[in-house]
Amino acid sequence: MNLLEAMEQRHAIRAYTDEPVAADVLAILKAEICSCNMESGLHVQMASGLEDAFLGLKTHYGRFTGVHNAIALIGRPQAPAADGVADTGTSEGIGESGDAGDTEDAGNAGAAGERAASDGSREPGEHGDADAAPASTQPPAQAGWSKADNTDEAAAQAGIDPGEAALQEKVGYYGEQLALRAVQLGLETCWAVLDDADKAEHPWWCLHPGERIVWVLAFGHGARPAGRRRTKPMEQLCRIPEGMAMPDWFRAGMEAAMLAPTSLSQQPFLFTLHEDGTVSAEATSGLFAHVGLGCAKCHFEIGAGRDNVVWR
Repeated sequence: MNLLEAMEQRHAIRAYTDEPVAADVLAILKAEICSCNMESGLHVQMASGLEDAFLGLKTHYGRFTGVHNAIALIGRPQAPAADGVADTGTSEGIGESGDAGDTEDAGNAGAAGERAASDGSREPGEHGDADAAPASTQPPAQAGWSKADNTDEAAAQAGIDPGEAALQEKVGYYGEQLALRAVQLGLETCWAVLDDADKAEHPWWCLHPGERIVWVLAFGHGARPAGRRRTKPMEQLCRIPEGMAMPDWFRAGMEAAMLAPTSLSQQPFLFTLHEDGTVSAEATSGLFAHVGLGCAKCHFEIGAGRDNVVWR
């Protein structure tokens, strides 16, 4: 299954069976998490085989059952630099623009009895509270999303600071990469926000100072079929210069972006093709818009072909 097929196959599944995820599949996911952490500077962690990976915490928008495996998407907002630009430490694939919560078809010390692995995942049944990726070893920030003097209306309306908006977009971008990889491996997934995750009594994740869980990604073997996917018309989600025919690569990117998970299927994003061939993407008004934007940008790059996309 290629990534485009995984996009078509992916749906939000909130009920899972007790069938364990195979060890070799977990190993592949761990390697993918390690790669995402190194590229993004996030502190993504995974747990598997738990009685309740959500620890009894309430979730936004939807009831989950049988969640034994989850990925915690963890990071810290990037403080603005002296010049007022918020450098988020993203890779070049994130682009320039950039909330968090349960999506679409939709969120401390480590607990005793668990240990962080070198890829940021955590295995139950082992003792230790030292995290294997201390803050001092995180990769340096790379050129990525920046605020500069542009106005992000969705962030301003939601009262989100630029560094926080950038973190949420980054979580959407890399979290969706992990979700698609899980689907390729024959698993079902669903995004969610965990209420009061910072107050969990015995968390399986480990937070460095200033970090928090933005979203979580449940995964496993689905217990029931997915619901129907909804989407807005493409013309409501993109703009191209007047008189220009939409290039095939841009249309393919938009078709992929329309399959991306967003909270309550609101699709709060807008892609713009400029006359010079560059592309910009922005969050529009909607629930948890910036994570949804990150997911959509991940899909867009895959659909359009990364070599064709130059973010403005």
